[in-house]
Amino acid sequence: MQFRNTLERWGSVAKFFHWTIVLLVICQFVLAFLADDLPIGMEKLTLLARHKSIGITILALATLRLLWRAANRSPILPPTMAAWERFAAKGAHALLYVLLFAVPLAGWTMSSARNFPVSWFGLYQLPDFVAPNESTYETAHTIHEVLAFSLGIIAVLHLLAALKHHFVNRDEVLKRMWPFARVPVVLVAVAAAAIGTAGQTLAAEPGTATLRGNGTGSKLTFDFTQAGAGTTGSFKAFTTTMVTGTDGAPVSLQVAIDVQSLDTGDKERDGLLRDKDLFDVKRFAEAKFTATRFTSEAKGRYQALGKLTIRDVTRDVTLPFALTQTPGGGAPSWLLAGEIVLNRLDYGVGQGEWRDTGMVGNAVTVKYSVKLTPVP
Repeated sequence: MQFRNTLERWGSVAKFFHWTIVLLVICQFVLAFLADDLPIGMEKLTLLARHKSIGITILALATLRLLWRAANRSPILPPTMAAWERFAAKGAHALLYVLLFAVPLAGWTMSSARNFPVSWFGLYQLPDFVAPNESTYETAHTIHEVLAFSLGIIAVLHLLAALKHHFVNRDEVLKRMWPFARVPVVLVAVAAAAIGTAGQTLAAEPGTATLRGNGTGSKLTFDFTQAGAGTTGSFKAFTTTMVTGTDGAPVSLQVAIDVQSLDTGDKERDGLLRDKDLFDVKRFAEAKFTATRFTSEAKGRYQALGKLTIRDVTRDVTLPFALTQTPGGGAPSWLLAGEIVLNRLDYGVGQGEWRDTGMVGNAVTVKYSVKLTPVP
């Protein structure tokens, strides 16, 4: 087996990169076509997760292919080719390389801007390229589509040119890159079997009382997995009331969360989360947590033993938190902070296809940081 290139033929390594990328690019167009007409749901999220993972695979293979090409000679073009044909061939190859990098990078940017972090088959989460931003998403989406269309056109022209060499010119241009049958099937199979876990949200928590907090200076966020990638959302509207005893220890805690106020940085996903198969905000607009029993873990650290209601399900929950007085002038204030892991399916957040945790993660980490001020 000839691994390295010669002046007459491409080596087996170059062939591997070439035909693997060809097959994966075809997979990308098929996945994009299938996902495009689907309504947002489990099937669409699964296809898009595969699409992203294969895109990252193509980006990695294109990098390795370019490095291998730089370390190897390339077969010479047939002397029968005209000058313009040589120029066109070299230009098309250069443009194909550029597009193999540009298309997945634009898709990565688009996904990050929509607050859909990218994971590689659920095994490794990639860092976000940009911060969530709707206008950035729209721009990146347009660029991604234009570049992908350009890649398709150039690839077809490249194929037609190779067929011309084989059937009209009857030279060795196509034969020296043959056969693609030796391309390892394992990689293609892995690329086609997407893993994902898409997330959902839950709610619970924070407080103020004889202290109260209405969201000002407070945060209630949730971390979930979607298509194997971690994503963060938040509830923008919630009210917390905490009553403390004479010793400053909590006596009661009540939290009311406006579920309609959830925000994951993507309007389409937010609409889906509010729908009847998930939070069903038309019927269950509010999530509640109430507690009148507390245990002290350490100075300033407590556990609230209470009940959490989401949708039409109420469960016992032990809510950990730290309660500290915050420094600064003016009226005194306290900070209630902590986090808890909840399972969305315990509260019915996931009906029908959304009960499947393959794309939508069951575990959700809720984090709370609530500023509490005394009620006059």
